[in-house]
Formats: sequence, structure tokens, C-alpha cells
Amino acid sequence: MKLPGNVVLISGASSGMGAALAKNFAKEHCKLVLCARREDKLKELAETLKKETDCIYKTCDVKNKSDVDEVVRFAYKSYGRIDIAILAAGILIPNPIESFDSSIIKESMETNFLGDVYFIESLLPIMKKQKSGVIASISTLPDKRGVPGWGAYGASKAALSWMMESLRSEAKQKYNIDIITIKPGSVKTPMIEGFYRQGAISVEQAADYITRGIKQGKKIIQFPLAQVLMIRMQDLFPVVVYDKIPIELQKGKGYPTAKEKELKE
Repeated sequence: MKLPGNVVLISGASSGMGAALAKNFAKEHCKLVLCARREDKLKELAETLKKETDCIYKTCDVKNKSDVDEVVRFAYKSYGRIDIAILAAGILIPNPIESFDSSIIKESMETNFLGDVYFIESLLPIMKKQKSGVIASISTLPDKRGVPGWGAYGASKAALSWMMESLRSEAKQKYNIDIITIKPGSVKTPMIEGFYRQGAISVEQAADYITRGIKQGKKIIQFPLAQVLMIRMQDLFPVVVYDKIPIELQKGKGYPTAKEKELKE
């Protein structure tokens, strides 16, 4: 896929992988539409990237469907098309069993899963009309088995992987729209600040993997290789073996301690 001149919409662009991807696609001379919640960060990044390419931005809370619809309309009205959408907005909140909290799961699902659903719903009519387009969503590498303490994040990303899988062949065969599932291992984003992850790579490395994968037309982009092999091997473990992996090892260093939730009588 040749990137120069393509209109690229990136959610979660104010920091982490979203910001690193914006920088990569600016170097590829794409026209950028950046969105995130923090206007100050968006403005700062956009002003920097305008030195290399066309770049506009708009604030957006992906939990708010009207915000998402407005961003997509803004992009389409500005450039007359949307060639690539990279959905990078997300949150990572621990949910310890000691204080298990459904509100954390709700917020994770609304941000990590429904936020992408809203974008896809708004993007599909445009890309159907164009008879072309790429929608790439950032899921996670461990999306097949639960990880102790990270159930809220994992459940939202597993749902996302499942949905992208269900859309991929039909979107391509009927409308020539490419659906890409991005499955990173541990990446040193602000989300995991304070949590130790062995083998974690930089956001710049992650963005390079993603950019290269999109250019190569990959349907699933998963990285880095060492983590891919480790996670996929764990996916094959029988339950009795998987459940014996030390909990603290799976949670990772820096996981917060929590008090037991009191029984309400």
C-alpha cells in the first residue's frame, strides 16, 4: 500500500502509540486527522506535524458516540474521504479480585470496545461509498486467555478482536474495505507507567511495526516476536497447567494491592 496522500484518522493521538503513529504517517506525507480528549496535547502535536504535512485535530471522548460521529464528519468534510482509520484510544485499569468493581469493567468496555464500535459504524458508510478503506483497531496480544487482575482490559480487547474478526472477510469481499486487528505485546505507553513488563518495547518501535504492517497489507499485526511466541504457547496450555502459573508473575511488578471489599449486609 502506498501511503503518501492518504487521509489518515487516528484516535487516541495525544500520547502513546497514537502520537507515535501520527509522527510516522506524517513522515509518509499523509493528511492527518487527529483526535483525543486532551486538546492541549493534540494542538501541540498537530502544530509540530504541520511542518511536514497537512494536519488537523478535534477533541473527542470515544465513550461519547456523538463525539465520534462529529470527528468522522469533520474529517470527511475537510478532505472529502477517509482512507485509513487507526483506532488507538484505550485505557488500562487494574481490577483486583479483592475489590472487584463492575464500574471498571463498564468504563473499559465503553472506551476500549464500544469506542471502536462507534467509529466503525460512522466510518463504514464513507468507505462503502469510496469502495476502499482501512480500519485498524488496537487490541492486545493476550486476547484468548484471561490474565489475573487484568480482566476488565482483557475482556474489552478480546471482544474487540472477536468483532474485527467477524467483520474482516465480509468487509473485504463486499466493499473492498480492509479490517486490521493490531495485537501489541507490552509497549511502554503512559498506560503501563508504574507496571513492570519484561521485554516491553518503546512506542516508536510499536508504531514502526504497525506502520509497516499496514503498508504490507497484513490482516493481523502482532508483535514483538518473542512475546508473540510466548503468549501463543501459553494459549495452548491445558487449563490445569495455565492455572498454576504464579499469579504475581502474570500480574506483573507494580500491580496495586487492594483491601478486601466489605460484605454489605
